[in-house]
Amino acid sequence: MDKRLFGVGIMASAGVLNAQDSAVELRTELRDLQSDYESRIALLEAKIRELEASESGNSNPRKIAAARNQTVEAPHPADKPDLPGAITRGNTEVRDIARESDFNKRLEQRVGDVLEDFVEINGYFRAGYGRSDKGGPMRAFGAPGVAKYRLGNETENYGELVFSKTFYTPGYFSDATANATDPVASFVYRLSFVNPYDDYGSSADTDFGSPEIWGALENVIPGLPEARFWAGERFYRRHDIHINDFYFWDMSGGGGGLEEIPLGPGSFAVAWIGNGRESGIYERNLIADPLNVAGFSKSTIDFRYYDWDFLGGKGEVGLAVSLADSGVDANGLRAEDSEGVALVLVKTDEDFLDDESLHRASLQIGTGPAKTFTSGFETFTNSIGTFIRPDPNESWRFRATDQVIVKPWEQLGLGSALVYQYTDFGDNTDPQQWASGGIRPIWFFNDAVNLAFEAGVDWLSDSSLGSGGTIGKLTLAPQVALGEGFFSRPVLRAFVTYALWGGGLQGSIGGPDYAGEENGWSWGLQMESWW
Repeated sequence: MDKRLFGVGIMASAGVLNAQDSAVELRTELRDLQSDYESRIALLEAKIRELEASESGNSNPRKIAAARNQTVEAPHPADKPDLPGAITRGNTEVRDIARESDFNKRLEQRVGDVLEDFVEINGYFRAGYGRSDKGGPMRAFGAPGVAKYRLGNETENYGELVFSKTFYTPGYFSDATANATDPVASFVYRLSFVNPYDDYGSSADTDFGSPEIWGALENVIPGLPEARFWAGERFYRRHDIHINDFYFWDMSGGGGGLEEIPLGPGSFAVAWIGNGRESGIYERNLIADPLNVAGFSKSTIDFRYYDWDFLGGKGEVGLAVSLADSGVDANGLRAEDSEGVALVLVKTDEDFLDDESLHRASLQIGTGPAKTFTSGFETFTNSIGTFIRPDPNESWRFRATDQVIVKPWEQLGLGSALVYQYTDFGDNTDPQQWASGGIRPIWFFNDAVNLAFEAGVDWLSDSSLGSGGTIGKLTLAPQVALGEGFFSRPVLRAFVTYALWGGGLQGSIGGPDYAGEENGWSWGLQMESWW
């Protein structure tokens, strides 16, 4: 036999043997992978049966859903296990509970994909420029001490950037390996800035702040995985009216508490929240020095019961107990300490007419320092300076609000606001009333171009702590936006605004440019976006 043929035969035989060996190895690896996969599935099924058995009579859908959805690889953001997650926005502000635009959904998912869910980023921004008919920078037209209607009436650039991070155990940086029974921690940091138009672009007049720095821990109480401990400084269950940017119930501040405790048909929360600032000591018959300040502190224990079925919507009721204390100024003067309570009821009805509608109404009554319905203090300005407004024990306030966001026709969106407030200051001064009504219709020409109009009226009665009178504001704003919804953002708008007020408010609206006037114009351009 030819030696070359013999060599070729040997090599061919070796190749066949090598191929057979490789096939055997591949089959072995495949069987090992299949066995490992089946073991994982069996382990998960056992965990599900264990959870279902241990939670019978008191089901725990979060844990069961988490076990069912755990996978070998990190899941897509849309298919994550139902584990506690990052807390970046609340579910009480109007724009957060309204239907989210398709653009915002895509943007949020895109950001998550790029960052691989290592950190979550959210934000709000508005910026632009405006002028007034007096030749100076744009001035806001609003009654003193109360909310103003915001469209074409915001005289500053403003923004917030929110970073949040969720920590899982044992993976710490991923929910792919998280155990549904392990604690989950979240951290939130919010950076804000504001730059007024009257010093446009000046770094010296741009104020930065950190209104939120807080952390939370949940899944730590046996049988109550939803219950969340938190501490730090945060926006705490704020309720607002969108078109006049009025936060009628805002207990934001520093402190801590426990929330999301299941109780009957709803959830319960309790928090201790505080605030502090400095002010000159105001006494009615004393000419005080506004630069000779004392320290003020306020502490509130806030109880909430929320997300229960109420008259076709969801209800939230709150009880707050507030204590306000004063230090002394350089002259040894001290303001009177006070205490008070507040009771608040809010009804929110989502999708009450269609899937883009929302109705919210509230009733509030409070005494002493609790009558602000906030964690902080109210201020007032007179010819001497700006002071913290006194809150004696006998002072009280009643407030009722109502707002609607609705899209009755395909081409029309509508937002409204109604407010009535009565305040008795309790120090032998005249009480003051505030009534406000406004509406913002938006006509959609297509999914990008629309025309917004806003009309708002505010009336204040006279009191010794503030001027009285009526102001009306009208704004016309052609806009381009991504989508044809009331909350479609980003939006670019041009605007022209006209305001008219009575003589009782002369000198208290529009700053020095309008000190002797009873009407004014402004115009400009603005962008607004959030996600």
